[in-house]
Amino acid sequence: MDLASITTAYEGLKLGKNILNSLLDIKVESEAKERVNEVMSKLGEAQDTLFSMREELFRLQTDNENYRKQIEKSDNWENKLSQYELVTTSGGAVVYKFKENPEHYICPSCVSKHMVEILQDNRTISGKYRCVGCKSEFPIKPQETVNINPSPGGFY
Repeated sequence: MDLASITTAYEGLKLGKNILNSLLDIKVESEAKERVNEVMSKLGEAQDTLFSMREELFRLQTDNENYRKQIEKSDNWENKLSQYELVTTSGGAVVYKFKENPEHYICPSCVSKHMVEILQDNRTISGKYRCVGCKSEFPIKPQETVNINPSPGGFY
């Protein structure tokens, strides 16, 4: 049953109740008045029930829409995360690496919070990258050290 059907039924019962109220206003026998009052009471109960059903239907429709949005958001996150793979870098860091180009890494701590933060190269010899979101650092690509003492005596 949808909202339009409930509203139509509610309006029909309201009209019936109004007609019976009009009949009650006309002088009728006391027995007829009792029966009309009984019918009006039942119509009122039916109206109240329909009103409650309409409120419950609206609540359920709202919940349904919220759940749909949550599912869509979750699906979007899963699709985004599927573009990355968890890797161990040459520096020993465990991070997510983008599977395509341009090559980049994202912070695993931020991923757990459903955020994508691209790690930025500190451009240091240690090869550390930092997350601009949580400020963590990761040893991604350590630089090779260059020997500056080429001669055995140490003099040029």
